[in-house]
Amino acid sequence: MLENKPIHITYIWRLVSEKGIDIVLACIRRWISEKRNIIWHICWDGEKIDEFRKIEKYEKSEINIYGHIDREKIYQVLDVTDLVLMPSLFLETFGLVALETLSRSVAVCGFARGGLNEFIHPTLALESTDPVNSFFRILDNHLFPLIDVSQFSYDHWIEQLKLLTIWMHRILLVTDYTEFVWGTEQYVGLLADSLRSIGKTVEIYGYGWRLTRWTRIWLMMLTPFGFWRGWSLSTRIKKTQPDLIWMHSILRYIGPYWLYAIRETQCRKYITHHDLWLISPYPSQIYSEVNIPKSSSLWDWISKDISIFAILSIGLKWGLASWAWSLLGRMDATNILPSPWMQSHFSKYTQHIPVIFPHTSKEFLTVKD
Repeated sequence: MLENKPIHITYIWRLVSEKGIDIVLACIRRWISEKRNIIWHICWDGEKIDEFRKIEKYEKSEINIYGHIDREKIYQVLDVTDLVLMPSLFLETFGLVALETLSRSVAVCGFARGGLNEFIHPTLALESTDPVNSFFRILDNHLFPLIDVSQFSYDHWIEQLKLLTIWMHRILLVTDYTEFVWGTEQYVGLLADSLRSIGKTVEIYGYGWRLTRWTRIWLMMLTPFGFWRGWSLSTRIKKTQPDLIWMHSILRYIGPYWLYAIRETQCRKYITHHDLWLISPYPSQIYSEVNIPKSSSLWDWISKDISIFAILSIGLKWGLASWAWSLLGRMDATNILPSPWMQSHFSKYTQHIPVIFPHTSKEFLTVKD
């Protein structure tokens, strides 16, 4: 990379604190004060969007705020990007955005832990004690090596998918939402298309509501009373008569009632754990594996300095999670994890050995010169 050329830095995530957006803002403020030759691209939306808009107002030619954009536009941005900054504070279970970034031949910079560990080159890892200074030291090297992600290729994923669904023809995917935008919803959409491409008949069950922050909050409040969703799912199962029911982290909004709906069925049952909801009270606040509860006991779920309201909230979530694990233990359900690092933590909650089935991207390109 030529040192006199501007470095294009891109951020592609929700603009929220747990994703490390304050670190991005700190890096941008230092860039302004030092007048470095950098062009910024900020993709997506969130609670910090106004702060970026204020900066964009005065730095119009060097910072681009795109807001909520579609995948095609994101790929266009990545085509001019030198380095993607992903300073997520909490432990990502996998790192789908990182994989898609690397599959477009763009390097990733962030904290090498959790699901992001295998996507960040050692020379591009941020220091947890001094992320801003370590980021600029990385930029000063002008070298952004890529990680080989061929093991996560779509073709390899399809071969693993065939083995997971052998002898299964009718498949019901159960998820939070049927609107495919990003994260789990995007994954379920890709999974459905992939299953159909190998000859499976696929239906998807989930909320059809528009995905917003208030929708999430409302559905979370309704979770303890989601028995009617269990009845609805039971009706769909009877109508579909699937060979496989594949669930995707739906405890968050439907509660354990979906387990009652499937427990009497004779078909195979999979559940993919896209997050740590079933083993931690606050997944977005897990900044290290040390913060994950040591066991499934309520005592290990409750932290030491916490309010009465938080204890009640955690107690409710623990009760729902314990209920779900109890029901899962009575049926032949296969737990599927996207990353090997999660295995030891989930093994504390179930007698069944979880299966590792990583995510994938269909957008693999050749490496840039």
